[in-house]
Amino acid sequence: MRYPASWKTEQVKQGEGWYRYFTAPPAGPERKPAVSVLLIAGPMASTLDAQAQQYLAGLTVSETRDEERPGARGRTWSAIAADGKTRHRLLLLQEENRAYGLHAQGGAEGFEAQEPSIAEMMRSFALERWALYTEERNDTFRYSLRVPPTWTSTRTFSGGGTLLKQFTSPPFGMDTGGQTVHASLTITVENVPAGSNADAFHKATQAKLENFQLLNHTPWKDGYVDLLRTETPMAESRSKRFYRVVEGRGYTLAFEARADVYPRVSRWCDMIAATLKAGAEMEKK
Repeated sequence: MRYPASWKTEQVKQGEGWYRYFTAPPAGPERKPAVSVLLIAGPMASTLDAQAQQYLAGLTVSETRDEERPGARGRTWSAIAADGKTRHRLLLLQEENRAYGLHAQGGAEGFEAQEPSIAEMMRSFALERWALYTEERNDTFRYSLRVPPTWTSTRTFSGGGTLLKQFTSPPFGMDTGGQTVHASLTITVENVPAGSNADAFHKATQAKLENFQLLNHTPWKDGYVDLLRTETPMAESRSKRFYRVVEGRGYTLAFEARADVYPRVSRWCDMIAATLKAGAEMEKK
């Protein structure tokens, strides 16, 4: 989902559960957030309407609308408190026996001021499922990968038995100058010496890297995954690099993001990398 750069987000532990809230900038004489939006993810009640009552009980519902996202269907409710002082909007999507969505609430005046932002947050909300990703397939270099449709291809180079292709993510943040901050994915496929395995390929690739600190190195599939830290006078970044060797070729998936936004993209890196198929794997269903 997308949310305004001026809003804050925090994760809160309540009992045995964790909850993520998004809050609009402070407003009014008390300088309190005008609106808060709760991210919902949990077991499904008997019906969507029954689930909605957890958030709408005691309110007057003024509008309902059916909603559909890739892989899920649901509904949006608009409601107001009996005294007219508080407004609510609820989006719920059902996927099998779980419910996902957003619950926005705030004072009537502040809610009205933030209504365009709330509407955009709810329009952008979708379930992240790799099975719905766009397939990136290359029969010449023998690989396939699923990439979210929100990631755009920005550069492709091939020659001498090597392929390099780059993708840019949707914005994950905003810097002080108003520029959006993105993550990148670089797919590299290259020939490796006869008899090379993932260990030899990993060591050879690391030897080419400059100015990095290895933070973590673990097995991944039949290869490895590294977490790296790089720093320049201008910025610090994190990169997650996945390595495999299949049928005489070395495959590298390199994700990179500025250190402060890396936690927002890390899980995406794992999901995309999990879809990589190389060599004979491409023929398997």
